[in-house]
Amino acid sequence: MFNYMKTVKTIRRHGRRHGVAMIYVVVSLAVMLGFCSLAVDLGRVQVAKTELRRAADAAARAGVAQLLSSGTSAAQSAAIAMAARNYCDGSAVVLTNSQVQVGIWNSSSHSFSTSGSADNITTFNAIKVMARRTQANGNPIPLVFGEIIGVPTCDIEANSIVALVSVTAPLTQYVSAHGDPWLAGEPSGTLGSMPDTGYDDPSNNVHPWKYDIANPSVTDSSSSVGTDSSKVESTDYSSGEPYGSPVGYSVQPGAVVQISVPDNSSNEALNSGYLQGDSGSYYANGSQGGSYAIYSDDAANPSDPEGTQTTSGSEHGISNIEAPLNSLIGVFLDSAASTSGADTETPGTGLDFSSQTERDYTMLSPTLNQSFYAGDGQTSSSVQQTIVVPANASKLFLGTMDGHEWSNNVGGYNATITQFQIETVQ
Repeated sequence: MFNYMKTVKTIRRHGRRHGVAMIYVVVSLAVMLGFCSLAVDLGRVQVAKTELRRAADAAARAGVAQLLSSGTSAAQSAAIAMAARNYCDGSAVVLTNSQVQVGIWNSSSHSFSTSGSADNITTFNAIKVMARRTQANGNPIPLVFGEIIGVPTCDIEANSIVALVSVTAPLTQYVSAHGDPWLAGEPSGTLGSMPDTGYDDPSNNVHPWKYDIANPSVTDSSSSVGTDSSKVESTDYSSGEPYGSPVGYSVQPGAVVQISVPDNSSNEALNSGYLQGDSGSYYANGSQGGSYAIYSDDAANPSDPEGTQTTSGSEHGISNIEAPLNSLIGVFLDSAASTSGADTETPGTGLDFSSQTERDYTMLSPTLNQSFYAGDGQTSSSVQQTIVVPANASKLFLGTMDGHEWSNNVGGYNATITQFQIETVQ
């Protein structure tokens, strides 16, 4: 017999169970959303923190490099500009002057101080960058699932202190005018300025030494090889031809270098002076009485007409350039290329320094095997220039600019080179 009351009780009992289950589902959903927020949003915040720290480090390094040449204001501007080139959570990193402090790093106490007043590295040697993505700044990191549980944003910050903690003593090197930058690191006997269809006719007596010759053991006039006062420095007496090897200077990757060559009568070069006695002298910045003759390396493009101005091509694995005649030219090589030449390595992109604007850089970051204009080390407004040593670089080679046949040049420059090591200290 059908028991009506028993059935009703069973239905009621089951209905109450369904209601409790719904509560459990709602509570579980909230917990799961919390875990989603923890997994997704926490991952996003951690990535953003890494990006912000990377931007702070880059900004501080850029600022310290500017301290070397332009002082506090320029250092802050450089740091702010570098930060803007980096992104955090999809947005450019924004700094203000108050977030870029210029001061002193004490290596002994491992502390940073903003005391001092001199606007140069005599007093200041470090920069502290305080990057912020916070609610107070109006740019916190938004959270996707966090907003569901009432936490819509997260504040993050990153501090970075970069200092000049290692400074090498200034070294003065004599750079001969017949130092061919495109012979940098080449083995003894390697020929430069070849082939050059403009003058490589063997019967051309105007150019008895059509090529330059490499001899890594002879790089300047103070070498152990004997000299003859009637000849130019480092002459190969077996042929009477001057060596064309440029001066080599050891560097540390990531450091910055400053070069200084006074523009005076003790630092002058002559193009073709050895054979033809040309009149007029050139300073290391390429100035000949205020005029500048722009040259490229003819041997980088032997099929082009002699005197073609171009940044294309390369010689011995080193890129071409457009730069003033007889100006000071540099190239960084790694340890392998410094001893056996850069022929088998990828040349850097050719750079154009044909205009004063291009030569007036305050900071330059050349790549390996990329020839660059060093000049007298200053802009036309007497601001000291800074050159960043590229990764894996072993040596900086310094020579002079010519189109071909460095061997008949005469004179040269006393270049003082100072190297600063930039390090992230905190």
